Amino acid sequence: MTDTTVIRNFECADSIQIRTQHRTLTGVVYQCDHCEPTLTCRGPEPGEYVLYVATPCHDLYRLQYTYYDEIEHTEVKLDYYERTPSGQYSWLRTGASVEAITDPTAGDQP
Repeated sequence: MTDTTVIRNFECADSIQIRTQHRTLTGVVYQCDHCEPTLTCRGPEPGEYVLYVATPCHDLYRLQYTYYDEIEHTEVKLDYYERTPSGQYSWLRTGASVEAITDPTAGDQP
């Protein structure tokens, strides 16, 4: 099973576990966005799955998975939503490298 298949199967209210190099995040998906890959005059535009995840501590994360169907290329980024010095909230890049994404209710999926 590919990462794309695993991510595509998540829906709102599903439990999710994200393993990074330094820790494991467990939370619930509260929003899912998806756009298909397209071919434009600039070339192939990647497809994208975005899962918004809330942890039990009320931390919010955005897991962005971009992929190409025609080309063997994928990229996974994990962002963290937090308050900035100006008092507003924004998505900040954590620099985390995602090692694995699993559905805790279904067990590990290769």
